[in-house]
Amino acid sequence: MKENTRHALKSAFFEAFFVILGVGLALAANEWRQNTAAQKQADSALAGILVELEDNRAQVQASHDYHMGLVGMIQEKMGAGEAPVVDDFPRGFVSPARVADTAWDVATQTGVVSNMEYATLLELSRMYGLQDQYLSQVESVGGLIYGQIMAGGTQAIADNHRNLLQIIYTFIYREYGLLAAYDAMQTGKEG
Repeated sequence: MKENTRHALKSAFFEAFFVILGVGLALAANEWRQNTAAQKQADSALAGILVELEDNRAQVQASHDYHMGLVGMIQEKMGAGEAPVVDDFPRGFVSPARVADTAWDVATQTGVVSNMEYATLLELSRMYGLQDQYLSQVESVGGLIYGQIMAGGTQAIADNHRNLLQIIYTFIYREYGLLAAYDAMQTGKEG
């Protein structure tokens, strides 16, 4: 009888051990699947963010080129003793880039960024912070220009080309900084 009890206990012990082992392996496999899925989501979000930043860079470059052209035109007219006219500004007195942050916002709001590397998050956060500063400048300058247009009309802005030139230079400065940051980020990804 003792032998039967001992055998039954050994058998029950091995069965319990294998049940616990099976449950443990199933939990580990489930956690691995969840981590793999979360990492795939993070990789997908990062790819979307990088595409968004590439598009933003192209927008900033186009605005930078336009603003550089305006500076050249205003300086040329000033050198000839002329003032620019409204028609000399085909895209407006300033034409800021329309930078997007949709991919970044979705990734942060859904928590997908928690599965990205910390260094990558710092770099992305810095880049979007620089874009936010640019958008703040766009907002303040837009209000300033709108107020001047309401006070004196569009030609008054063109007539005050020296002040307009300073405003355009602030955009050029900010755009130059953004372009350098985009390029540094891209160089870091290649290296």
